[in-house]
Amino acid sequence: MKTKSRAIISAILLIMTLQAPAQDTLSYKTGFPSGISMGLGIGLCSVKDEYISKEKYSGTLPCVNLEWVWFHNKGAYRLEFEYQNSTHISNHNISAELMHFVFNQDFIYPVGRFQMFLKNVYAYLGPSFQFFFYDIDYNFAQPGTFISPNTFGIIGSLGVNSEFICPVNKKLRVEGLLRSNLLSFSGKKIDEYKYADESSPALLSVITATKIDCDISVRYYLARRISTSLGYKFDLLRINKWDPYIATGNSLIISINYTF
Repeated sequence: MKTKSRAIISAILLIMTLQAPAQDTLSYKTGFPSGISMGLGIGLCSVKDEYISKEKYSGTLPCVNLEWVWFHNKGAYRLEFEYQNSTHISNHNISAELMHFVFNQDFIYPVGRFQMFLKNVYAYLGPSFQFFFYDIDYNFAQPGTFISPNTFGIIGSLGVNSEFICPVNKKLRVEGLLRSNLLSFSGKKIDEYKYADESSPALLSVITATKIDCDISVRYYLARRISTSLGYKFDLLRINKWDPYIATGNSLIISINYTF
């Protein structure tokens, strides 16, 4: 009888031992924040388009972000829209209104897993399509009149995205993203007399037209399907052909996610 009891207890302990790792281990699919997310952010930006001026304009830049992610058996698919607009960028007494519109389409695939500080880190990699549009209206005041010089440009590119997700515990995760263009069809407003022998837009490499996003965030699960995250984002936008354009931004973004 004792032998039988010991055998039953040993079997139960063995089953519990086998199940415990499976309960604590996330898959690439369950570890990725699928679903729909909406975020709001505020940050500092600086921008310069030498078609209008070689001076740098800087100020605050609010943003709204909407993201949809679907994870199938082999990987994830993401659509992301971001809109930024501000009238609070200036250079001394001259102000300007800045608008950015960003669309990202990412294909995301698991590429491996490694450990950091005794925690599993899940790595993802995939191709991206990006579209970026900017528009700047400058407010130049002169006696008896008011003019608003305007400049704008686009970057439509093929690129790459890489992501890292580190589950700290059942509710808390650290997430990182790096996205960069590789080859772009880019253009901007140019002086047609100065660049009479060149066309805009044109096919440009990452050296001439650059769009880089880098962010790190902490995600907390309020419930099984609802999470919120707080993150820092750095972005670089640059077109170095014709009269150069360059913009940098540093933002804090808070978002809420509903998992399908």
